[in-house]
Amino acid sequence: MKIDELLKKEIDEQMEKIQAPSSMYEFAKNIKEESEKRADYEKSTRKKRGWRKSQFVIAAVISLGVLIGSAFLNPAMAEVMSKIPYLGQVFHKPIQVVISETLEKEGYKPNGIGMGIWGQKALFNIRLKGTEEYVKQEEDKVLRILTETLEKRGYDNYELRVSSDTNEVSPKLNEIEKQREELGEKLMSDLQEAGYPIMNVNAYSPVVSVYIPITDEAKKVEIYKAAIELLKANETPKQVQVITRDLSEEEIESRWMPVMSSIEEGLFLKKEYKVADIRYSYKPEKVSITIMTNMKSSDPEIKEIVTKIRKEITEFLDSEEVKRMTENQKYELIIQDKNGNDFP
Repeated sequence: MKIDELLKKEIDEQMEKIQAPSSMYEFAKNIKEESEKRADYEKSTRKKRGWRKSQFVIAAVISLGVLIGSAFLNPAMAEVMSKIPYLGQVFHKPIQVVISETLEKEGYKPNGIGMGIWGQKALFNIRLKGTEEYVKQEEDKVLRILTETLEKRGYDNYELRVSSDTNEVSPKLNEIEKQREELGEKLMSDLQEAGYPIMNVNAYSPVVSVYIPITDEAKKVEIYKAAIELLKANETPKQVQVITRDLSEEEIESRWMPVMSSIEEGLFLKKEYKVADIRYSYKPEKVSITIMTNMKSSDPEIKEIVTKIRKEITEFLDSEEVKRMTENQKYELIIQDKNGNDFP
């Protein structure tokens, strides 16, 4: 029996012993209800498929969150978890979930946890419910709690920012956002009713973006003209750009997104990997992952670091769980120095 199968068997046995809190089931129930409403609301077949996938991912995070949390209480479970490769553990318990749970345990009410890369460092923006005065008063304590949490996970390449979520957005801005959302929805609906294969419409920017599957140039021009005329008819003349996307690539990206998020978290949040950027290419024949480091080819520790990065990623991507999620699609891993040269 393979290691992954043995591991799955042990996890299944331990999962049967775990009593999840009733609030977790209520949360899962709410997710299901919200997803059903969203599915009714979305008119695009592709979007419906995408939403169902994200519903599955959310459900998986909930169940695996219970699994990982139990490891701290159950010695047998802790032993099982120790067998999961580093990136696999990140995959099961994303850092945003860890931060949210930690804050809630301490009595805070997080209302948004954003993570981005800024200057080769992960930047967390944590928004808390409460007045600016309250958040300012609690800021040092929150930063100390989260620093300890991230350090326990082995992360040392990040910056934390805490802000209040006072919901003090001007009515005018809310109205503008609502108008742009409605404009995008109407344009997408009108174009689809006219028989055009529209994937998505983004009307939030000054230039309206209309996304369509790859097609011939004549059809692209036809859709552009139709969009311009529909906007004029609605007394909302705006610039339009028609962007073609390969539908198969959209589906592939949707499957791989949780996997790529885990790779980004696991590599960006540790200084030892010296990662500057991560880029992806989603093609039906192969997914390409390019890790760009900030190292020179002449750096003495280069071989050790590149070997470790390659080992962490390949162990993760070759695990049975990830292969099931990505439908065992082929991939290539490219690691580069700071000048863009590939390491062997």
